[in-house]
Amino acid sequence: MTIFDRTMQLLQRSLDLRSARQRVIASNLANEETPGYRASELNFMDQLRSAQHGRPPIVLTATQPRHIGVQGPQGMQAVTGRLSEVPAGDLPLDANSVNLELEMAKLSDNAMQYNAAASIMAIRFRQLLGAIREGR
Repeated sequence: MTIFDRTMQLLQRSLDLRSARQRVIASNLANEETPGYRASELNFMDQLRSAQHGRPPIVLTATQPRHIGVQGPQGMQAVTGRLSEVPAGDLPLDANSVNLELEMAKLSDNAMQYNAAASIMAIRFRQLLGAIREGR
């Protein structure tokens, strides 16, 4: 038994992935003037939605009765991001695919989502602390 439920585990994983996405976006912005640089994107929302609905991103099959089952939170740690290159239409002469406006919008959205998850997690911790204090 764990003190944290699936929601807390999902929030924790979401914060980790959003932090990684922030680094990818910052790297894109830092290389905006670099000739030949291709912008990258960290995609993880499909896997996070699957984990939220209780479907792990990978399906494990036991082919023998002595196989060991899944340990720990069902698929929560298996939620990872997929780093891919952002498709670019018409490239400028320097062949750099970073779109400054698009990256700034992604940065803002990601920061907002991170702050929302962190706020929800803080509320859950305050609730837990309240329950501990009431139990004295």
